[in-house]
Amino acid sequence: MEHPELALTLPVKIPYEVLEEHLREKLVGEMIKKEKDDGSARNYAQILDAGLHHSDKPEFDLALIVTFQTLTTLFKNKQGAAVFHLKMELQKELQQIFISEFEVEGKTNNWLGDTLLETLLNNWMHDKIKQKMNFDFMPQIEEKLMEVNEKLEDKIEAKEGIELSGRLNDLHLSQIEAGPTHLWVHVSIRGNAVIELNKLHM
Repeated sequence: MEHPELALTLPVKIPYEVLEEHLREKLVGEMIKKEKDDGSARNYAQILDAGLHHSDKPEFDLALIVTFQTLTTLFKNKQGAAVFHLKMELQKELQQIFISEFEVEGKTNNWLGDTLLETLLNNWMHDKIKQKMNFDFMPQIEEKLMEVNEKLEDKIEAKEGIELSGRLNDLHLSQIEAGPTHLWVHVSIRGNAVIELNKLHM
């Protein structure tokens, strides 16, 4: 007799602090460069810190706050900040979460024209940030699927006298949702499973 089919969706809660720490590792120290006409690049600013929270704009999901320090001769060691409002999407075929749209707000306290800042930040966003915030979950999903199936083959003791066995055939991301303090990632699971009672506590 085949094991009954199992189909369920589990919501996975990822605090923004976890994503923020991941982004800090990738962004702090990154250079914002200005391209010259001859094709060379000049370092304009260096990223000092990055923060992440829910966007206050209804058409976007997340807000990435980047603090930077300028490196140009005229405005050297001046600090500024920019807020990137991000719209996140799930590409189901590739199991990747990526930035589909963004909007930049620059804050420079009038020591530099916001137009130049916005241009540089837009270019930097296109070239760097969209790549660094492209989360590819497929390798991790495949790895975890193999690990779970290996355990299910030997049976998992959920509780004394209760064992779970079976096989997961598919595990994939089905939906993402940005909450006030967490990013929700919905994981859909399909497979076969059976619970075996070895003891009765009555």
